Amino acid sequence: MSELQILYKISNDIELLKDQMADLQRDISEINADLHRLRPEYRAKVEKILEEGVFETYSSFDDLRKEIENV
Repeated sequence: MSELQILYKISNDIELLKDQMADLQRDISEINADLHRLRPEYRAKVEKILEEGVFETYSSFDDLRKEIENV
């Protein structure tokens, strides 16, 4: 195999790797978006807090979840 053929093969391999990386980045972005999608009931609570400017503290996530789910 000549040096030119080797360089051509390396170039093709690099292009393949770049395409695979772009695919991986897109997949990771989609997964990230799915994981961080805000549930509608949480969104309503956050919007209410931002509108009112009133912030409450909770002793546990369960207490917060109960408050949110009762909106």
